[in-house]
Amino acid sequence: MRKRFFLGLTLGVSAVAGSAFAQQGQKPQDEAIYWMSAETVSGMATGRPSGVEKALLLQLGSTRRDPAPSASHLPPEGLLAGKRLPLVTPGTGVPTGEGRPEYPTRAKEKPKGRIALYWGCGETVASGQPVIVDLAATSGAAAAQLASPANVRAMSPPSAATHATYGEWAGDSGGRRLPRAGSLVGDHKIEGSYTPDIRFTVAAASDFLPALSPRIKAQPSGSSKVSWSPIVGARGYILSVTSARDDGTLIMWTSSAVRMPALALPDYMAQPDIAQLVQQGILLSPSAADCSIPAAVSKSSGSAMLMMTAYGSESDYRAPPSVTAGWAVKLRTKATHISVLGIDMPSMAPGGEQDAPDITNGEEGKPRKRRGLLRGVVGGALGLPG
Repeated sequence: MRKRFFLGLTLGVSAVAGSAFAQQGQKPQDEAIYWMSAETVSGMATGRPSGVEKALLLQLGSTRRDPAPSASHLPPEGLLAGKRLPLVTPGTGVPTGEGRPEYPTRAKEKPKGRIALYWGCGETVASGQPVIVDLAATSGAAAAQLASPANVRAMSPPSAATHATYGEWAGDSGGRRLPRAGSLVGDHKIEGSYTPDIRFTVAAASDFLPALSPRIKAQPSGSSKVSWSPIVGARGYILSVTSARDDGTLIMWTSSAVRMPALALPDYMAQPDIAQLVQQGILLSPSAADCSIPAAVSKSSGSAMLMMTAYGSESDYRAPPSVTAGWAVKLRTKATHISVLGIDMPSMAPGGEQDAPDITNGEEGKPRKRRGLLRGVVGGALGLPG
């Protein structure tokens, strides 16, 4: 009887102790989610043919509801953005399902015109190209022809729609421009009235991607060869060309091995999606160093725009187990470039471009508004949102 008593007592104490240790080992609930979107911008998107700038978007979401929210990011000195970056809570507009303010818009006109779709690297196009999309046809038919074969979804950063309290820097989907020498490497701290203190250190491998600097050379066949030095940290590339014929037909070409209209891919993608698209041939591999634009595309217009994107790595940081209020940080990277087809941008640099002016105080100055690279160039022609 005494044996059974002590055995039961021992098992009971062990169960309680095990439960206590399990609770101690549980990860604290994430009260704050913080995303950093770091983009390296080069070419005409900077306002200078061979310019290079950095763009940074900071987004903080919290489960805490605060009627008078206040939060800031204290970055390392090397970011060249000032000592304190205010995370501003939007106060206007009605949140939509995607977390963006929705404002009244005028009635949309029925789209018209045609799009000629080309794809694939090579001096000539494959049979079956181009595919002509008549925008005046039924919207369903046009949408089907412009549909993306990529089975990926846009990432979901914190937003006013998904969190009780939300703050961002710099209030524009393209982020705020920083000097080309700006670096994320070093210690970061986020503090505020609705978030636990967040502290993490960014290593050199997680910094902004190097700038894209593609070179364009005309070939005897009429095609254009685009070459570049593979950049450290890139996980995959995609190139696209947009131009217009004299009859108004919009030309759209991408380097994808399968039909892939420009604008079809999200601005940022999760790492498994990037790897999947490289395997499918939709993205060029990280080791790719050149791609030929077919003659049918190169000769279509004298004002064709070349756009290139390198999707980079991402880094995740989490609160230590010892804290009571958990948090999670995601840092994602990419590099983008715009140039005019037929013009070798690197050769135009007059002995060195002027950097963007340093931001001496993160609380001053207005962000330079910029629409997404692809959408800003051809989105208006297609009636697509910025």
